[in-house]
This record gives sequence, structure tokens and C-alpha cells, in this order.
Amino acid sequence: MNEQGILLESGTNELELLAVLINDQLFGINVAKVQSIQQYDQKSIATLPHEVPGVLGMLLYRDKTIPVMDLAQILDIEETIEYEREIVVVTEFNNSVNGFKVNGVRRIYRISWKDLVPLDQTIGDTNYFTGSVSIEGDQILVVDLEHILSTIFPDLIIEDVSEENLSKNENITRDQLQIIFTDDSSTIRKGVSRALKSAGFSNITEFENGSQTLQHLEINFGTGEQNLSKVVLISDIEMPQMDGLTLCKNVKQNPNLKNIFTIMFSSLINKQMIAKCNAVKADNYVTKPETNQLIQLLDELCIGSAD
Repeated sequence: MNEQGILLESGTNELELLAVLINDQLFGINVAKVQSIQQYDQKSIATLPHEVPGVLGMLLYRDKTIPVMDLAQILDIEETIEYEREIVVVTEFNNSVNGFKVNGVRRIYRISWKDLVPLDQTIGDTNYFTGSVSIEGDQILVVDLEHILSTIFPDLIIEDVSEENLSKNENITRDQLQIIFTDDSSTIRKGVSRALKSAGFSNITEFENGSQTLQHLEINFGTGEQNLSKVVLISDIEMPQMDGLTLCKNVKQNPNLKNIFTIMFSSLINKQMIAKCNAVKADNYVTKPETNQLIQLLDELCIGSAD
């Protein structure tokens, strides 16, 4: 698979998982994040001058160098099985290209986000996984690559708010907006909400998946009687139960909700994903971690919705 080869229609609440092997255990990576699959060659990896836990080194890939991380080490899995040909899964998200070494690749599965079961928080550290899914008798843990990057390269996940955006324009009242923010990652929710509140957007309601969000919108804004000019939905795309594209599609097809300004805020924004955002009639999209661009877009809405 040299490029993302399987495309999904927009708003079907489906995803495709690349099932990879680590010590004969199956783990899932969202195909939307996969750019290519390469054979791992230790000789092609340049070591870093200072050791970074989980990072094997740098790989020359398509005329640029990218970091290669060892998923087994990051997930604390002891490798007791030797594999002749190991694999590097090259990913692109958060405007960043990275490689992840695994022992092998099984195949690609198409599933519904409804089938992804959140992990029980009592079983230990589940932050490295978005959930689990049972496929053909195998239990597959879906890896949260964003969280992994946040532990190794924090600046790639949440952008610091610039001094310019922290300086409030006297002509803009930022707390006038009712912001509904949806993201399954507690790290992202807390970080982005903190950034927005530091800039003066104080009216934020958070949810962890699209299903919860849609229910909230239908209950609170579904009568058609409310003025929706100050209501903004900011949604991630990858989420269990209901993804962001399906959420947006449901909102825009509801005559009482369709005027809610909807922003897709995702690490997956690229040419293909922009087409999908347009297909579900999203009003705009912003790539994680570009919090400052998000604030500028919200400021434009403040001006537009000012009485």
C-alpha cells in the first residue's frame, strides 16, 4: 500500500483500520493517517545525538527526514518473537509525518465507529488507545497516535496561543459565542479549552463523542426557536460511537440545527479530508494543532454575529 488506497464516503460513521502485529498481538491504526508502508531497515535509521525514549532515530523518506518510533517500546510490550521482515508504517497527521515500527501487517478492516468500545479506565493506563474492537474473533486495540506524539513531541498536539491572540480586541466580545467542543481525547479537550478560555472564549461545553453532542444539540437547540448565530460546533473527526463527519452531516440535515456554524478541528485535514468536510457541508476546517487559526476564525464569527 503506497498511498491511502481505500476511500470511504463522507458521514457513514465508518473507519478503516490497518491491523498491525506487535509480538503477535493485533493493534489498529486508522488508515486515514497512513501514508505508506515501508520495510524496516535498521541500517537506514540515523541515531539521534540525544536519546529520546521510544524514538529509534531518523529516516530519509521522500527527500525529508522523519522520526521513527518503536511502538513496542512505547506500549511497553516485550518482544519475544523474532520477525524476519519488520515494517515501518509512515503516517501523516497534525501536519507532521512520522514512522512507527511494528513487527508486521495483517490487513485492512472496515468497521463502524459504533463498534469501537472505550476501554475500562480501571484496568490501568489506557491513554495509548482510543478503544478496542472485536473482528473475526480477534480483539484489536486501536492505537491513539496523537497521544503518543503528545508524550514525545508536545508542541505537535496543542499550539500555544500567541500574544497577539491573547490581546483582546476591544471591538470583539469573545464570550458571546456558545462553543460546543467535541473530542474523544481528554488531553486535547483540556488543552484546547484551556487555550480558548485564556483568549476569552469562556462559554464552552465539552463532549467526548459525536453521539453525546448530537443529543445535546437536539435537546437544547432542536426546537427551531433559538437564534443560532452565536452557536459554534467545533468537532474532531476520529471519535468512537459517532465520528465528526457523521455528526456534522446530522446537524446540517436537521432544519432546526443546520445554521449552527460547524468547524472540523482534526489532525486529519488534507486534500482528501477537505473534500469529505465539504461533502457533509462543514462551514470550515482547521488542522490540529493550529489553535491560533481557530481563534482567528472564531473572532470572525464574533464580528459577524455581533448585534
